[in-house]
Amino acid sequence: MIGKVCRRGTDTRRLLGYLFTEGLAGERGLESAHVDARVIAGYQAPDGLEPELRPNGRADMSRLAALLDAPVRAGGVGKEVKATYHLAISAAPTDRLLTDAEWADIAELYVDRLGLAKRGDDEAVRWVAVRHADNHVHVVATLVRQDGRRVFPHHDFYRAREASLEVERTYRLTPTSAVDRTALPETTRAEQRKHRIAVGESARAGLPAPAGPDREVLRARVRAALAGSDGWEDFAGRLRLSGVLVRERYSTRDPGELTGYAVGLLATGARVRVGQETVWFGGGKLAPDLSLPQLRACWEQDEGDRRGASRSAGSPPDPTGDLSELERRRLWVGAENAVHRADADVRHATSHPLDAAAQAAAQAAAASAGEVFGALSWLDERKRGGPLHAAAEDYGRAARDFHRRTVPATVPSRSTRTAAGALLSARLVKRAETRHLLSLLVRLTALSESLARLRETQGRAAQALAARRAAEQLAGEHLRRAGAASSAVSSAVTSAVTSAVTSAVTQAPVSIELAPPHRTMSGPAPRGASSSR
Repeated sequence: MIGKVCRRGTDTRRLLGYLFTEGLAGERGLESAHVDARVIAGYQAPDGLEPELRPNGRADMSRLAALLDAPVRAGGVGKEVKATYHLAISAAPTDRLLTDAEWADIAELYVDRLGLAKRGDDEAVRWVAVRHADNHVHVVATLVRQDGRRVFPHHDFYRAREASLEVERTYRLTPTSAVDRTALPETTRAEQRKHRIAVGESARAGLPAPAGPDREVLRARVRAALAGSDGWEDFAGRLRLSGVLVRERYSTRDPGELTGYAVGLLATGARVRVGQETVWFGGGKLAPDLSLPQLRACWEQDEGDRRGASRSAGSPPDPTGDLSELERRRLWVGAENAVHRADADVRHATSHPLDAAAQAAAQAAAASAGEVFGALSWLDERKRGGPLHAAAEDYGRAARDFHRRTVPATVPSRSTRTAAGALLSARLVKRAETRHLLSLLVRLTALSESLARLRETQGRAAQALAARRAAEQLAGEHLRRAGAASSAVSSAVTSAVTSAVTSAVTQAPVSIELAPPHRTMSGPAPRGASSSR
């Protein structure tokens, strides 16, 4: 069961009109099928809240919207407050079909847990639950109580998650994970729509299409810039070199204190043609571990850690210079060894679940190995994205700690960060380095599988699932690339053999031995042949 808190709005009637509009997905702007919309619960009996039908058969929302908005109007609350609250509650496709009475009880539980309308509170906010599909309902409420007091839902995202867990236990539905604050902020429908428009306009203009919505593209670039960075200046410089706009936020009390940052993509090409402007995203809006406090916790280290990391991984090569073949090979081997060490730490923690030191070391190792994922995905796929980017995002979800907690870094984890930053110095993956790439993919796959087992022992189902997805994507990519490399080798060998044979034939002297002439009927018989006479 999932209770999704949607963005608050200002037009209750319009929201109700959307919920009561019937049709198939894609029609009239609907995102899912709306069939037999009806009120199943509310602040009073559902029969008194059901909207009337117009002569054309459509529901008239005027009366219901006026009832819900009455406390808002009486309290003099303006539209700038955004007092219309919207909650979508969905069951898993595999769950049994719940009745209207069961859904009504579920909706009441959610509004009680969210603090909107406690059970038995006759002066609570006004709300209704609308069911227009088999496996989900929508709750619409207005954030002013009937006694005139305003309601300010706090931590409603997490309270909705707690309500979901209670519903799953009560009705024996498909279990989901508790709130852990490790998931990525989702790409909104508006961002997806904006991306589709840009892709269509790029196709019409013959321009390269954007690799994805801005949020996803920026997340990949920020994660690549983080790999091996040692501070804000280094990190911001890398972002700007990759084409990312960086906007710094400073404290109002202390103008010299950096308190946050935002990133954006410069509007070019088709995006300019359709009038799209740069949209800025704070680091925390990209991923929980990309906010400035999290980055600072990653950068902070004492001199002993810094010296230990330098001795273990070696200083990264100069990214502006040309690397020799030996230096490039050392980059790949260093990344493989770092991932192998992280895998060993994770496996050790799995076999010692009660060892706090082992658990902390595994968390530090898993988090630092995420930078190798980011470096490799950027090194190989660049701006276009692909399976490695997807695997990096899934692994990042699995490697983060609960509730944005940070674990003190260790010498091996610092060494892994250094190896990730050094790997970016390669700039690209050469064809001759395919073997190193495949070997690193094997190491990362093994690490993802080990992390999945660790999360399972820790009871973190969502993170274990994310690690499994990362391992599957990496294994599939390894299989594809290994097959392509084998085909290329076979083709090269066949071409070389063909070329060698052709060269030998064309350059060798030609010697033709003529066969003896056949005996004719009138010619002499060969010596030793018997006569038929």
